Amino acid sequence: MSILISPQRSSRWCQTALVALLGLALTGCAAQSGMSDLSAGGTVSGAPGTALDENLNGFLAQAPAGAVVNLAESPWGANVEVIADAPYFSASGRECRKLRIVTANASNRQAVACETAEGWQARRLVTDATATTGSAR
Repeated sequence: MSILISPQRSSRWCQTALVALLGLALTGCAAQSGMSDLSAGGTVSGAPGTALDENLNGFLAQAPAGAVVNLAESPWGANVEVIADAPYFSASGRECRKLRIVTANASNRQAVACETAEGWQARRLVTDATATTGSAR
């Protein structure tokens, strides 16, 4: 006695199996992200951030989007202009702000700063894999 499976049942079985496998994969990703170290917040390979001084801490905590501060000394070099975007929450749950750094020679670079228990820290952008945290280029 042979059992014949209709093409419709075979197709439905494949769809069900595919949905089940996708569900398992997503569950694994969610479980893995729950085990991540939240202290890494916004860094590549858990690299620590660069602590920012009190003046820049106050600016980042209170400035509206588009606000500008001129700094004689900063983690990005001397005599820079820092323009802060609106605050947002990173995947780690920290409040962060994208920054645009304008140097004396009018070159622009992007940075990010996130708030920690110790204050705001400059963090390396995930997309900037070759840069050193907080150093000037």
